[in-house]
Amino acid sequence: MSFVIGLLTQLLPGLFGWLNKKEDTRVVEINNSATVSTALVANDTSRIAAVRDVTLAMMNHPVFWVAWGLGVFPVLTYHATIFLVSTFPHLWLWSTGIPANKAVLEVPAAQMEYARLVVGSVFTLTGVSTVVAGIASAWIRRA
Repeated sequence: MSFVIGLLTQLLPGLFGWLNKKEDTRVVEINNSATVSTALVANDTSRIAAVRDVTLAMMNHPVFWVAWGLGVFPVLTYHATIFLVSTFPHLWLWSTGIPANKAVLEVPAAQMEYARLVVGSVFTLTGVSTVVAGIASAWIRRA
């Protein structure tokens, strides 16, 4: 019996020491992950601020608006007109006097593909940015 008690008195301090060392390692890992997470969020925040600054500088330049006026606005007006005529043929007839079946028989396949791309991109970007913002917010609260 004294042999078992002697064995336990020698094994228990070693076992407790090993468990304490393992717990200390976990605490250090958790602290390191919090530090890394905070650094990542700070880095992403500075990246987004830099993108904002570049975007604002770009939008303040007249060449940007000339390019949009020549390239983007006409294309968007074209697409809006096609969808307006296809969606509201009676409104089109009333406003222009041109029957919708003479203006546009149906939305061209290329325009439908473009619409799918735009709508899909908007919803994807909105969803992804919401998820990323939620994860970043959770990490900030945790850190």
